[in-house]
Amino acid sequence: MATQETLEITQSNLNRIQQFDVKTLSRETELGLQMSFKDAVAPASELINIYKRIPLTVLEDFTDTQLNSINQQALADFNTFSSIIDFDATEDNAANRRNNIITGLRNRRDELFNTLWQYIAYCVARNTDTSILEIEARATIQSIKDQSEQLTAQLNTAKTDADSALAAIRAVAAEQGVSQQASYFKQEAEAQEVLADKWLRHTYWFALAVGSFAIFSLFLHKIDFIKPESNAEIIQLMSSKFLIFAVLGYLLLMAARNYTTHKHNAIVNKHRQNALLTYQALVTASINEGTEDIVLAHAASCIFSPQETGFSNSKGGDLPSGSKSVLELMTKRVTTAAATATTH
Repeated sequence: MATQETLEITQSNLNRIQQFDVKTLSRETELGLQMSFKDAVAPASELINIYKRIPLTVLEDFTDTQLNSINQQALADFNTFSSIIDFDATEDNAANRRNNIITGLRNRRDELFNTLWQYIAYCVARNTDTSILEIEARATIQSIKDQSEQLTAQLNTAKTDADSALAAIRAVAAEQGVSQQASYFKQEAEAQEVLADKWLRHTYWFALAVGSFAIFSLFLHKIDFIKPESNAEIIQLMSSKFLIFAVLGYLLLMAARNYTTHKHNAIVNKHRQNALLTYQALVTASINEGTEDIVLAHAASCIFSPQETGFSNSKGGDLPSGSKSVLELMTKRVTTAAATATTH
């Protein structure tokens, strides 16, 4: 086995020549076409290709003697490349030196291959060894399995987080939807409240008009041009008073009823708004299965069932439709539970 120092030096020098860029050897720009080393690029590439057939990972199998042999060849060829990089065309006998370097590179390929072919053959045999390939394949498969399990765990965690986030989003969206529907009843309640205040003022004015006319009528008979002189005029005056009182009383009654109606509608819509806003809390707080159906039916009854107005009266003996729905759901729930118990 090779020592660590020899192995590291050989790996460094071999890697350096394997990574060498042969395009830098041409130097046409600095030396011109005649003195350039354009003809040295091809043979230099062949040398580097031979070195590339020796993987750096295989060097640890060689001995110090074998590593020194590979290292010396790499150093010699790299020295040749360096001489081309440092070549000065102004020196004496530069043309002959250039030709000798190019000729040496052309003849170097066979000499290098004769020296390294045994190492290259070993590298090829090692890289194609089925047992080694099997071990590496198993290691690769195990690595893939480990990574896939890790990714699967991460995906499951991400899926759990995504489901939690989706549930939270759905809950918020449901609450926002309920709040949005409740705002319609809030707007209607506010509008009805404004109309109720308006008709309340009208009621006050009509009540004031009735009272004022009642006081004024006490002194009508004392006014000279209205004072009745005969029984017919007395009857006419009384009829006029009665008619005026009837009209003012009717207007007062209608104003009061309109006020009552709008005030009632404002309260009903406010109640519907509260029913929508508290429905989700009641369902969440319910423990037994099916309770949410009862709560939903009662809330729907509160919202959609017809409400009495200021112009009509409901019969106190009738059972509201909402109560009927609740009783039906409770009966259905009890019947279903009894049937389930009987089956089991």
